[in-house]
Amino acid sequence: MDRTEDRSGSEGTVAFAQEAKGLTGLVVKGLLLTAVTFTIYRFWYMTELRRYFWSRTLIAGSPAEYLGRGKELFLGFLVALAILVPLYLVLFLLGIAVPVLAPAVPVLSAIFLFVLGQYAIFRGRRYRAARTRWRGIRLGQDGSAVAYMLRASLWWLATILTLGLAFPFMRAALERYRIDHTLVGESRLRSSATGRSVLLPWLAFYAVSLLPIVVAGLAFLGSVGLPLPADLFVSQSNGKMDTSILNPRYAGTAVGTSLGWLITALSLAVPLVLLLIPFYRARETRAFLSATHLGEARLVSRLQAREFYWPYFVYFLTLLFFFLVIGVLFAMVVGVAGPNANSGAQAAALVGGGLLYAGTLLGMAVIYVRIVTHGLWVAVANATTIENVAALEAVLASARTPASGLNEGLADALDVGGALEIGF
Repeated sequence: MDRTEDRSGSEGTVAFAQEAKGLTGLVVKGLLLTAVTFTIYRFWYMTELRRYFWSRTLIAGSPAEYLGRGKELFLGFLVALAILVPLYLVLFLLGIAVPVLAPAVPVLSAIFLFVLGQYAIFRGRRYRAARTRWRGIRLGQDGSAVAYMLRASLWWLATILTLGLAFPFMRAALERYRIDHTLVGESRLRSSATGRSVLLPWLAFYAVSLLPIVVAGLAFLGSVGLPLPADLFVSQSNGKMDTSILNPRYAGTAVGTSLGWLITALSLAVPLVLLLIPFYRARETRAFLSATHLGEARLVSRLQAREFYWPYFVYFLTLLFFFLVIGVLFAMVVGVAGPNANSGAQAAALVGGGLLYAGTLLGMAVIYVRIVTHGLWVAVANATTIENVAALEAVLASARTPASGLNEGLADALDVGGALEIGF
């Protein structure tokens, strides 16, 4: 009997089925129907994915239920678009009507949409909570989406002003607000998450991947000043196309040297960030889960960083093998459409190439859901136990009215919803 089977009947554990039976078919069906319906089916696909993952998550021996419907998400999305499209139009017309504001309109639009996105994130979580049931008890979320939006916006401003050092405190503060406004029946979840609990992991991540960029960026700005010189870059023609290069007169100067260090830091940051994100996410998830309690019952997470790295490692190896197979098939298609091939063979090769391209996109999506999404869900659930589980019996069912599908429609319209979230 494997670990999941051992845990699935235990009253003091959270568990998730390690076998992904039926998941591949669900993903293939969902993606194909999403493609042929010009993305309309994705709302039903998202619903089916959630229902699959919720139903295989056992909390104190009982599975969760997802009660959402694709129709709700679709109608909510349409209503959200009816609100957003006029706003986009107003911003566009503002740039035309007031030419002096035209350069600022893209920045204002980005800020406005970012702030609105924080509002949408909270509303989307309210919808998912209201469509979740456990032991016949419906979850819910109260609190103000406007208050959350203001908190999140101010915290992001503080994070920017501190060059990223306030990030863990922002994450903890927003986690407390979300959890403290989450209801299980008539009972309320509480969180004691603090920024200090994830400060050291963040500083390790920050020092290795972000601090070099900050230092090099400040050195570059210190050497060149603001605004940047108009002649910092010049065009160079190589016969085929024009490219921008550093003005030769800055070569060997403090400006050229600091710019070189900044480019180097940026190029190294990408692989370092990708390498260290699972480490920080694992530590943050463990800290925040262990800070969550419902009355006298409390979650305890023993999640290790290696359990977050493993799905990505397997995903990387699987992709390598997958692309190797795709490369062989592509070579075969190219061989069929050689210079001596007749028109029929070339047409067949063209169709084969199109199918191969579509199959590549479909295969990559299936591999990601099967290995990364499923693997992370298993890692988080199976590393979590419930302390004082008997206290859960005091949770009472609530007659709370389900939240509107518009709650998540706005999040989806702004592309901040997400089909699945690991943890809370």
